[in-house]
Amino acid sequence: MWVFMERSLATVWAFLLGAGLTLAFSVATTKNVPQSLQLLGCVFIPRSNVTCHWTPGDNQATYYTLKAEKMLRSKNLTFSCTTTGLSCTAGINGSGLRFTFCISVISHSISGNVSSKIRCQSARIEGKLAPVSLNSVRQVDGSPHCLSVSWTSNVTHFPLAPFEIERGELNSQIKFTAEGEVNAQVRNVSVTGYTFQVCLFKPYTSYTLEIRNRYLGEASPWSEWSNPFQGRTAEAAPSAAPALWREVGPIGRNGWRLISLLWKPLPRFMANGRVTFYNVTCRAENGLTLSDYGSCGKLQPETTSCSLPLPAGRCSCSLTASTSAGTSPKALVWISGSSEKEPPPPAELTATPLGDDSVKIRWRPPPDLSVSGFVVEWVAVREETSSVLHWEKLNSSSTKLIITEGVKTMERYAISVKALYGEQGAGGNITLHVYTQEGTPSAGPDVRVEHISETSVELSWSPVPVEQLHGFIRSYALVCTTRNQLARSVTVPGDLHRYTLENMSPGIYDIFIRASTVAGTGPAGNPANVHIGSEEISIVICIIVPLLLMSLVSILILLLAQMRVIKKKLFHRVPDPSNSTVSQWNPTTSFENKKLIMEQEKPEVSFPEVIGRRDPEWAHSYLPICKAQLCLDPQLSSFPARASDRGYITNMTKTQSADDLSIRPCSYSTVLYNQCNQNPPSSPQAGQKADIRHNDSNQPADGVSESSVFRFTESEEQKAFAVFLERLKSLQSSSPDFSGTPPSCVSLPHQTDSPRLNATLSAYRKLPSDSFASTFPSLAFMDLSSSPVEFGPYISSDRYIKI
Repeated sequence: MWVFMERSLATVWAFLLGAGLTLAFSVATTKNVPQSLQLLGCVFIPRSNVTCHWTPGDNQATYYTLKAEKMLRSKNLTFSCTTTGLSCTAGINGSGLRFTFCISVISHSISGNVSSKIRCQSARIEGKLAPVSLNSVRQVDGSPHCLSVSWTSNVTHFPLAPFEIERGELNSQIKFTAEGEVNAQVRNVSVTGYTFQVCLFKPYTSYTLEIRNRYLGEASPWSEWSNPFQGRTAEAAPSAAPALWREVGPIGRNGWRLISLLWKPLPRFMANGRVTFYNVTCRAENGLTLSDYGSCGKLQPETTSCSLPLPAGRCSCSLTASTSAGTSPKALVWISGSSEKEPPPPAELTATPLGDDSVKIRWRPPPDLSVSGFVVEWVAVREETSSVLHWEKLNSSSTKLIITEGVKTMERYAISVKALYGEQGAGGNITLHVYTQEGTPSAGPDVRVEHISETSVELSWSPVPVEQLHGFIRSYALVCTTRNQLARSVTVPGDLHRYTLENMSPGIYDIFIRASTVAGTGPAGNPANVHIGSEEISIVICIIVPLLLMSLVSILILLLAQMRVIKKKLFHRVPDPSNSTVSQWNPTTSFENKKLIMEQEKPEVSFPEVIGRRDPEWAHSYLPICKAQLCLDPQLSSFPARASDRGYITNMTKTQSADDLSIRPCSYSTVLYNQCNQNPPSSPQAGQKADIRHNDSNQPADGVSESSVFRFTESEEQKAFAVFLERLKSLQSSSPDFSGTPPSCVSLPHQTDSPRLNATLSAYRKLPSDSFASTFPSLAFMDLSSSPVEFGPYISSDRYIKI
């Protein structure tokens, strides 16, 4: 046993000794093999120079020498440079890259010179080609993803022949940037000629291109990028359908409703060209053919909405966009029937402002229902002006959206989300009002006084227009100010618009309201002036009542003045005969062939009866004229009373002779007749006699007496009146021109002792003045009741004739 253990230990020690000797030998061998100087690579610049890099090796070199030897048939040319670094550039004296160069690096040190391995190869392998020039970039018809690129190069600086390029000895890369993008893309391309195609692009997109080259493989460095050049790809058919939405109007009387179709212009990367027109097609589920497409019949490329009438049942509308290369897929929208039950809206909607011009919304889909998508609508809430509806259509997996389109700070937006249920159409909407950032109101509400009591006042106000709120109203502050008291302020919640201020002492108050949002309190609105208590009564009594009375007096004055003006315009003043020239007219005329007939009422005092000439023919002819009180000659001064005039007037008065009648007083009942023709009136019919009675009367106190009075019967009066009317007509017919006669007048008595005369005279008074004048145009009528004539003594109703 012990022998076995001793042998094992010896074996272990022998193994350890061998391992140590092997390690020591390997270390000693490594130190004895030095690192050699190695050339890494070179870059030849055509017609210019060559730059090479190397590793130093183990030699402690003082400096290095680069040696480039150009191999020629007749004689070799050597180009060199020295440096203390690990790279050096040596000129090649305008040599091209088609020649072979042998290159080596020599390390100079104290111990001696060490040279790297010499490498001989064509300069093109490591030559850097000169940049090329792009001449054109054109679209390729029928290939909207391709561009055709043309380029040229400097022959002296580009050591490749065209046939070498065609063999593929040229490696190339292209760098392009799409219009509107910032980052450029670099792709390897195959260039087999001075014109080549690149099919890496999107249709109808403008690109800026650059190109670079190298000879063969990785050993050759890339040239510099060429000059940039811009080009656009050809059009293609739109790759996607436009986003389509609708607004449903109310049902009209004809059972149809107005539908507004809304769509968004296709993005550039989807349109693949310039959209030339849109096409709308609608179909009713019941197979009804639509003939009226409204404004959707012919759509211009810049149009994004149209309207058309559709029946009340379920309908569908599709929209396509077309370019010069083709038509897009159809965008379809379903419009549910008016009698169908609307599917449910999303379960929940929240909004979070992200800044001044963006807001993020989230929602949850309706539970246990499969939806085909969602539509988000948002519109600025305004009262004074209209706003534009913005919307976004999303797929069924979307539950959030960041809104940035048409959003401004301090403006309220109504955001709603609807779920789409395929052919069932859109469901109900859930709506939320949000602000991206709130501000203070720019105006306050105007106060209205609803009711005032002894110690309280009830106020109401309308909300401030939403354009001036700039935020959600948190509260209102009602402020009361008066002269004798401190200002009083009451804060009420923002949802109230009516409040009653109580326990108010008598006085005059100015009440105004301020609205407050989370950002602060706005200015006050128009105040209300309120009077409470005794001061209110005194104000009413001292100010309002006098003002009302003055207003009433002014109105009455205006009415009276207006009535005077109306009366002056409509009712002309009746002329006064006493102020006329006729009243003072007293021509001198002869008394020949003129007769005076006078009638006066019998005075109460008696007169001595005077018997004059009794001429039945004269009495019968002239009595009706006296009864009618026709006065045709006011110039009594020219009326002589002589015995030669057949004794018509005798014994007129005791103090006044019959020859002087110019100063005799004439009563209103006195009638003078100016006979126009010289013939006496017609005699009475045979057998008729005037009933002439003689009465004695006592002499009156003034000394005036009456004589020769005749009294007639009623039948005689009637006949005499008929003769009077005939006489007037004969005067009109026989004397059409009275221009040479003195002015005349007619005055009818108010009452006679004949009933028939009274009735006839009453009928004549009711006639218009112009109608009587038309019957007797030769007579001028004038009311003598207001003329300055003297009235004689009162005479009774018995009628007399003085002769």
